[in-house]
This record gives sequence, C-alpha cells and structure tokens, in this order.
Amino acid sequence: MKRILSLLIALSLVIIVTHSLKNACVMASDQQGTESTHKSTKKTTEKDSVCGMTVKKDKALKLKHDGKNYYFCSQKCEDTFKKDPSKYTKKAKQ
Repeated sequence: MKRILSLLIALSLVIIVTHSLKNACVMASDQQGTESTHKSTKKTTEKDSVCGMTVKKDKALKLKHDGKNYYFCSQKCEDTFKKDPSKYTKKAKQ
C-alpha cells in the first residue's frame, strides 16, 4: 500500500513538473513570436518616386535628397529624378 501511495505521489510530481515546463515553453515561444512581429513591422520596401514601382530597400538604388532617402528601381528612374527632383518630391509628399 505504501509503495502504491509513493508511486502515485511521484507520478503526480512528474505530471506537475512536466505541465509547468510545458507552460514555460509556450510562454517563451509566445514572447519570441511577439518580438519577431515587432521586427517584421520595420518597412523593407519603398515606392519609386518616378515610376511608382515598389522596390526592396536593400536592392534598390538609393539617393539622398534634402535629407531624405529616395529609392529607385533602375538607373533610368534615378537619372530622371536627378533632372527635376522637385517634380518627384512633391509627388512623394502627397
């Protein structure tokens, strides 16, 4: 009888510890999911001011004008922008 009672107590403790560890893992993964969501909200694309095409910031041509970065899909769009930046900066502000 004492052996059965000891085994039941030991089994209960194992279940409690396992359940606690499982909850800790779930909470940790939820926290990591939240962190990755915050990281993914960082904007990685921009609109080409000349043609309107969406471009990836890390692959696009970039030009700084009046303290602001402008991104372009091609050299042609960048050259067009350079010829008359005010035409495209007004469009970008709207």
